[in-house]
Amino acid sequence: MAPSRALRHGVDDFSDCAAFSLASPRLGLLALRSGLARFKDPLFAVAMRLLLSQRLVGTFGVVTLSEDTLRRYAADRQASAGHFPWLARVSPALCISAVEGAADERHDEVWALRRGEESGAKLRARHLQTGQVHHFKGEKGAERMVRAEFADGNVLYFEGEEGAQRMVRVESADGDVQHYLGERDAERTVRIEFADGEVQHYEGEQGAERMVRVESTGGDVSYYEGEKGAERRVRVEFADGNVLHYEGEEERMVRVESADGDVLYYEGEKGAERRVRVEFADGDVQHY
Repeated sequence: MAPSRALRHGVDDFSDCAAFSLASPRLGLLALRSGLARFKDPLFAVAMRLLLSQRLVGTFGVVTLSEDTLRRYAADRQASAGHFPWLARVSPALCISAVEGAADERHDEVWALRRGEESGAKLRARHLQTGQVHHFKGEKGAERMVRAEFADGNVLYFEGEEGAQRMVRVESADGDVQHYLGERDAERTVRIEFADGEVQHYEGEQGAERMVRVESTGGDVSYYEGEKGAERRVRVEFADGNVLHYEGEEERMVRVESADGDVLYYEGEKGAERRVRVEFADGDVQHY
């Protein structure tokens, strides 16, 4: 029987998967690369950490999963409440459970740490109707939302204490990332990183953010002036060292500073600019 087939039919429990991988790293890596469900599940990493800790402690103590490990698992999009019984079995002193009676008008399912029989800090809450999932950090009674995942794939990140969380980043489903600064309800866009590598920078208060700089994937940098919606390009610094200057609402080119030190001056309307003077790096000047 092929190794991958043997793994598929012979190793099922996460603890067994972890033990198998440590006993035979080569076959464990094969199982991971083969895409076997148990080995790709985030709980496999939890089982590995637990087993390594148990081997380190040996027979001198009882190993419990750390709070950090459990928080990492709850934060994973693939985490499942269906695996809570396994967590309770391998780490009864500290695990995760679905909190009964915690549902409200916003959340239908709430996950929390569980210390023995006592419910601990809230970790994650899901609204089944909208598909939104909210993730939390902080001690019990002082939990604060740090991330909100939407059904369309967009993810919002927050910082700050409970009641004063401010949005700091939005990752869209298409790969764009938008960064914010400012207090809660006054967050302003300061940077957008596009999936294709382009980066746009903004200044100004919320609702009046104006684009001031664009960094292209090729290394060119364009600078802008003007109010939101009426930004005009005033300078482009190319990766090769050349710099173009523009003036007017129509952005007509008026000057080119070459990488070798020459400066070319232009006059005329956009699209019909004509060269009128060249100042060379050696001091010569030509007029046209």
